[in-house]
Amino acid sequence: MTEELLYLWFGMISRMTHTVKMNVAMKYGGIRGLWNTSEEQLRDELTQAQADGFLEHRDAGKVAAYAEELRRNDITYIYPGHKLYPGKLYDIPDPPMLLFAAGDVDVLADLDPAVAVVGARKASVYGREAANRLSGELAASGVTIVSGMALGIDGTAHRAAMKAGGKTVAVLGSGINVPYPRENYDIYHDIRNGGGVVLSECGLDIRPDAFRFPYRNRIISGLSSGVLIVEAREKSGSLITADQALEQGREVYAVPGRITDSGSRGCNGLIRMGAVCVTQVEDILDEMGINRAESKAFNKNLLAPAEKKVYSCVRLESRHIDDICFETGISVSEVTQILYELEQKRLIKQLVRNYYVRA
Repeated sequence: MTEELLYLWFGMISRMTHTVKMNVAMKYGGIRGLWNTSEEQLRDELTQAQADGFLEHRDAGKVAAYAEELRRNDITYIYPGHKLYPGKLYDIPDPPMLLFAAGDVDVLADLDPAVAVVGARKASVYGREAANRLSGELAASGVTIVSGMALGIDGTAHRAAMKAGGKTVAVLGSGINVPYPRENYDIYHDIRNGGGVVLSECGLDIRPDAFRFPYRNRIISGLSSGVLIVEAREKSGSLITADQALEQGREVYAVPGRITDSGSRGCNGLIRMGAVCVTQVEDILDEMGINRAESKAFNKNLLAPAEKKVYSCVRLESRHIDDICFETGISVSEVTQILYELEQKRLIKQLVRNYYVRA
């Protein structure tokens, strides 16, 4: 067995946590040692469930067939030593031994800078607006947005990054071909089709079992330079991600909320304990050493085609929206929306009503 297929076999074992799998592998001298250990010894020394799990796919033909099925589904698998294995993951205490990837896998070759954005599934209007604005502006500044594709803040962050023309990474707690939750299938589809890359420790057709998500969170924080929490209750999964970020030596950022809002108590508590208080995107960019003004040339390259068309019509001298519509051939309603988005990215500004110049 090649090293590549050994790692794939290890990743096919899906009914155990990462920690259990690694502890057992180390007992036998690593993944190859585990592969070479006799069935009799495994059944003598492990629980029945563990032995069954390791032996289920321990067949070179099965592993090769699985690799071919992944290829047919345009799914890549990466492992420590692979050219696309994210360098940041080597720094965390328990790096994944295998990641399945779908989409633009080249995004993984350079994830610096990257910020994870996580928060409440039942997010408020305020939380969604904050996540949308901050994620969009970060993405427009060349920062890759990492999140877990959950409802609420996660989904908002992914959508905002893609809308800004940037890249995003979704880390699933389900199989690589199992979008979860189903309400975010559009995000999964859009990321796979050019918005970034979808990652999972779980292979084909694996259900989103609850025990998988805390392990998923360590990858979200591990891929990032820092983690931004947008709305979190006092006992929230997002706070687990924040704890893991701290253990990994990552920065923690938090958006403050009203003191009477239970959905913001987690964020307010993080700020009280020393997290960076974020009220504008510069609070994060400054911590990361990114000069937003200097990144504007890069931002423009990330614009969607219609945005580029409208932006090219905005000059250093003011122009009326009617002139922009005439030159681009785009409707007034669509141009109005695009101009608003370009304003949010601070690429243009409105001098007086309906007159625009480059910022």
